[in-house]
Amino acid sequence: MAVTDLQLVGTTLTITATTVAETAPCPTCAANSCRVHDRYRRRLADVAVGGRPVTIYLTVRRFRCEASSCPRRTFAKQVEGLTFRYGRRSQLQ
Repeated sequence: MAVTDLQLVGTTLTITATTVAETAPCPTCAANSCRVHDRYRRRLADVAVGGRPVTIYLTVRRFRCEASSCPRRTFAKQVEGLTFRYGRRSQLQ
């Protein structure tokens, strides 16, 4: 993950970041994929820093599973220790 911007907006600390992994394992079949299907932006609430709320805007890649026997067609790369499926808060909260 690479942080691209850090701002103080009102009383909220805003972090803009993007994932940088070139490949990701499919969560169903564990086959590595390097074929990017799409990108999308997630907004996560994180633990307060110095009493200020923190919002993370994270751009993640959605990969296409290339294994013909796998029922999953696409999947999003999760950032270990930070994101989980459908989560709107970091794992620290």
